[in-house]
Amino acid sequence: MRCKVSLKKLSSNPIHYDYQYGLASILYKRLTTANVELANEIHRYKGFKFYTFSNLIAEDKIPNNKGLNFSKAHFFISSPDNKFIKSFVEGLLMQPEFFLGKNELKANFTIENIELLEEPNFSDKCIFRTLSPIYVKTQRKKQDKLVMVDLYPKEPKFYDNLYRNLVNRYEEYYKQSLDHYHFDVLDVYNVKPKRISIGNTQRRCSIMTFEVEANPELIAFAYNAGFGEKNAMGFGCVDIVE
Repeated sequence: MRCKVSLKKLSSNPIHYDYQYGLASILYKRLTTANVELANEIHRYKGFKFYTFSNLIAEDKIPNNKGLNFSKAHFFISSPDNKFIKSFVEGLLMQPEFFLGKNELKANFTIENIELLEEPNFSDKCIFRTLSPIYVKTQRKKQDKLVMVDLYPKEPKFYDNLYRNLVNRYEEYYKQSLDHYHFDVLDVYNVKPKRISIGNTQRRCSIMTFEVEANPELIAFAYNAGFGEKNAMGFGCVDIVE
């Protein structure tokens, strides 16, 4: 299930380009407002988080050399768990005002509208474009130690880990596996590398458009839960290219 959240910015200040951590915190707080039991369950659970959200999509960008500025924007929240999305919506409507940022890059917002979107029909082929960057990492040996390395789409390991991560999350969510798995990235274009700060850590990630051939069940799950890692921090949200 997916919803579109439309926002109005109440103050003239821009916000920092790295707003994802702040928005993730707001969403969790609103989930707690609506369903504290569900929020606590998610917080305690050490496995995957089965939801994602997109970047803020500005509807009228205002030029500013300090940060991202606009008067209206929207973003999407997506999850295979309908109860989860409905609790998010309830919490956002109960407390529609919030702020993002700090100091001179701080702005107040209010939610103007939330729309529940119709689920697409999924086949075994789909062209996706990212609504937030995809983050994929791996372990590599460096000076006799294993270290975490962020991956870009130019590396074959990126696609291997993308597939393995998707299957692992699918099986953990549904508590079962498919009889046969098929996943192949047929084409990739419009790749743009990004660096996003989450807390004190910079994540190397990618904006991209890509064509996938896979089990329809995997494609549907990826649409709702996101691709790659750190989905609950605003990574891996995708839309279907018509």
